[in-house]
Amino acid sequence: MRGKNREKAQVSVEYLSITAFILVVSGIFFGFALFFFNENANFAQAEDAVTKVANNANWVASLGEGSKVSFQVSLPPNVESFTLINKSVNLVLLGSPWNHDVYAYAKPNLTPVALPANARRLALSATFIDGNVLVSLVE
Repeated sequence: MRGKNREKAQVSVEYLSITAFILVVSGIFFGFALFFFNENANFAQAEDAVTKVANNANWVASLGEGSKVSFQVSLPPNVESFTLINKSVNLVLLGSPWNHDVYAYAKPNLTPVALPANARRLALSATFIDGNVLVSLVE
């Protein structure tokens, strides 16, 4: 009788240790998945911001000299710099192992400017003056 109880107890301990191992492994996978989901969401938001600035620069240039448009962009929380120079809209996103450069190109020349990187939402205007697009903050 005693032998059967020991076998049952041993089987229970084995099942318990297998279940614990599976839970630990699945918890590690879940943690990595959550981390990479946040990284990808921030990268997608940064890509949307630079694309929106470049598209509005293209649009205001197509409207002609003296035209002006207003728009808003949302920035992820970990932006190091947000600059416009020549035909390039550049955003540097702080990542865990390294920084990510997110950029888009506009067709017209952009007046060089550094936009605030610490804001979550920026209200911007784009004005086409003397063949260049000037992107600035809306006060």
